[in-house]
Amino acid sequence: MRLLSQMTLAELQEEMERLRTEAEAKKKAGDLVGFGILEQKYFMAKSYYIGTGEFRIGKAYRVHNHDEPFTIQYFNGVFAWGTFPGMTEPTGFPIGMLED
Repeated sequence: MRLLSQMTLAELQEEMERLRTEAEAKKKAGDLVGFGILEQKYFMAKSYYIGTGEFRIGKAYRVHNHDEPFTIQYFNGVFAWGTFPGMTEPTGFPIGMLED
């Protein structure tokens, strides 16, 4: 199996679809641990697919399954590091989990 960083955009798109389908099956079967693992893998594949180009340091985004806005401080690979309101220590998320 190839690393996500070595895949073409078409391969990443196929991988995201495969992971999404498998995750849905795990969720329907009640396997929430398996679902969570596949969901995280999906977000990593999505991160490599979209890249960091559309995200801006200092801008706030919504993070999947989080209510508070997340403000990006810096990038490390396909991870955005930043803070939620009231936090001082940065937290990292794959950029595939961020939404406008």
